[in-house]
Amino acid sequence: MIKIEEQDIGRSIHILSRLIKRRIDEAVSKYNVTSVQCAVIEFISHKKGDVFAKDIESNFNMRRATVAEVLSLMEKNDLIKREVSSKDARLKKIVLTKKSLKIKASFEKDIKKVEKQLVQDFTESEKQDFFRLINKMSNNL
Repeated sequence: MIKIEEQDIGRSIHILSRLIKRRIDEAVSKYNVTSVQCAVIEFISHKKGDVFAKDIESNFNMRRATVAEVLSLMEKNDLIKREVSSKDARLKKIVLTKKSLKIKASFEKDIKKVEKQLVQDFTESEKQDFFRLINKMSNNL
């Protein structure tokens, strides 16, 4: 069991984030994807309209270089393809491949198991408090 110091909220959140990422990476590794790639696939599949790299940057609060690296690897692994936008030929929209759509339903189940485990002994009130507090912290920054 890991003991997180109560005085350092930022460090505690960072440790928890790393634990969650590691657990999800373990759960989805059988599909040869990472937790970040799963999140990108989820985002693209639920977004209405075309998706561009800048949408991923803003949604995940990621730097342009990081998004470019993630997308390049996803394209190399046949999870996405980039197509010229019909609205602006300078832009490349990001489209999911059949391969990513095929594994999406499977990894969603695995991620839900991790999510369920994460809050297994939380009451509904504690879950609501948690979201209220993280939203407050986000707004403070």
